[in-house]
Amino acid sequence: MRYPWKMLCLMALILASCDPAVESTPDAAEADIFPDYKEVTVPPNIAPLNFSLKEGTKGVAIFENDGKKLTLESKNGEFSIPENSWRELAAPGSEITVTVAIKTSGKYVAKKPFSIFVSEDKIDPYVAYRLIDPGYETWNSLGIYQRCLEDFSETPIFTNDKTDRNCMNCHSFKTRDPGTMMFHMRASNGGTYVWKDGAIEKLNTKTPQTISALVYPYWHPSGDYIAFSVNDIAQFFHSTNPNRIEVYDYKSDVVVYDVNNKQISTTSLLTDTTRMETFPSFSPDGKTLYYCSSKQTSMPQGYKDVRYSICSIPFNPETFSFGDKVDTLYNAGKTGLDATFPRISPDGRFLLFAETEYGCFAIWHKDSELRMIDLKDGSFHTLDAINGPDADSYHSWSGNSRWIIWASRRLDGLYSRLFIAHIDENGNASKPFLMPQKSTNHDKELMKSYNVPEFITGPVTFDKDEMARIAKNDPGTDVSFIENH
Repeated sequence: MRYPWKMLCLMALILASCDPAVESTPDAAEADIFPDYKEVTVPPNIAPLNFSLKEGTKGVAIFENDGKKLTLESKNGEFSIPENSWRELAAPGSEITVTVAIKTSGKYVAKKPFSIFVSEDKIDPYVAYRLIDPGYETWNSLGIYQRCLEDFSETPIFTNDKTDRNCMNCHSFKTRDPGTMMFHMRASNGGTYVWKDGAIEKLNTKTPQTISALVYPYWHPSGDYIAFSVNDIAQFFHSTNPNRIEVYDYKSDVVVYDVNNKQISTTSLLTDTTRMETFPSFSPDGKTLYYCSSKQTSMPQGYKDVRYSICSIPFNPETFSFGDKVDTLYNAGKTGLDATFPRISPDGRFLLFAETEYGCFAIWHKDSELRMIDLKDGSFHTLDAINGPDADSYHSWSGNSRWIIWASRRLDGLYSRLFIAHIDENGNASKPFLMPQKSTNHDKELMKSYNVPEFITGPVTFDKDEMARIAKNDPGTDVSFIENH
């Protein structure tokens, strides 16, 4: 049931008058809460930041902002904030003060108050991601889902129970547009599926001239092209290495697919046999193609010697052609480290990437951290404020370039969870916060990992039964390869 704000205030006053008085102490310790929402910056349209007291402690939480006050009593140690109340409290550009008081010996003793800062910058209302078992050994139950960040609703975009429990991955959207999407299916019903202009199309993307079918996609802002890599991929599992899983390429190239003409093209600079190229992405103006490049290394014995640099090459969308010069923005030969998954902010200012000791699968490298290059002056941002003790990777920008979301294993070292942080116009990052859930036990109990989160501006609405029918019955359209011109 939803209550109007005045009724909630009345309820809060009644609660405050019935509960024992809250006592303050000058040397009060900080509240021990989960998730840690203390001193975070959040968008004004985010869902309520419900939190719990450790070990189910009984207490009250008092939220105050600009004369508004809400007092909540914990239930099994958890504070569930009514959505209407949160909307009133979370005014853009304001500060919410939160005081948590713990019931001790029949009285409530206040902990040190903390603040939640509400930015004036909104966040895109939806995020899409894959939910998958963390070891990648089983595929019988996985899917691509979408979550409304303004409330707690999660719905499936597509799940593999409709297509013989096959693998699906590599979902991607054109500039966060839910109406222009693609993803892959593997094994049975294999193919690349494109949802565009209200129609679903199945493509067969392996050609005689390319190493493999297309993977690791990134849409051109026009929607007319998609950059991919083609890879000979292998995977193995460590028995003693703290990085449990290693995914590597025997070889890889970068290509671009012409959506309208169903043609693939590339250049010798992106198919150099002495190097491995992967993880492409376009600039917001569509005139530059970024990608990662490493020296070709003997695999699997040389997997620890792989170091990817971040490079760029001009791209002309009018002529479907590439420039003749490669620029290196991050030189792995100089840093001795490895950079993957470059993502450019929509305003063109910042390049966000994952940095690790070696390799191309940062999500399973415990030392993986997010870094950023300011494309305006070339300066390097370590982003120390947002990185955790375990595997930060798979990052995405909001449409206004003020928010990033990414997958992190910092909570338990096994399951990746989604974290969000504000990035200001100068590239300064705020303290990250865990994506809010209705129940604070959600991320503790969910036995799947979040994989490749990507902001979208609304929900994906294609017909799931139609997608399944096409997957099972349509042989798919072959794409062709053309020489670069």
